[in-house]
Amino acid sequence: MENNSVNVNVELNMETLQAGELTHTKIAEPGKFTKIGKSMYLRFDESLENNDKASILVKIGDNGEIHLKRVAESTKLASLLYFTHKKHNSGHLQTEYGVMQLGTFTKDSEVEIVNKPLSGKINIDYDLIYDNNVVGNYKFRLIFKA
Repeated sequence: MENNSVNVNVELNMETLQAGELTHTKIAEPGKFTKIGKSMYLRFDESLENNDKASILVKIGDNGEIHLKRVAESTKLASLLYFTHKKHNSGHLQTEYGVMQLGTFTKDSEVEIVNKPLSGKINIDYDLIYDNNVVGNYKFRLIFKA
């Protein structure tokens, strides 16, 4: 089993369309890229208000499925979403009040990783679904470089 962590710089651009309102989020943070077996992991933190942070983990499985985990302890929110090209997946949002079941429909996904020098991009276009209703449309654009 191969286990090598490499320091990378991460740039994440998110575009969100919810209730007719378009918002943009940009994150630029240091992170770590690790390959374990055939899966690849990218870890980084998102800076929040009041010097808080959210931990983000992106896992790329050998089958192309992408897992996105975000944990913000200060707000007691944790989400785990799954993305498979052109497919519906189940996920959840853990709140202080309990667990909300969420779904995703991945409209498009693309992963490109180059080894020398290490760099890559992960693009996901998806719908977020709660109670059989689309609650938002998302464009996730992540670039990383060693």
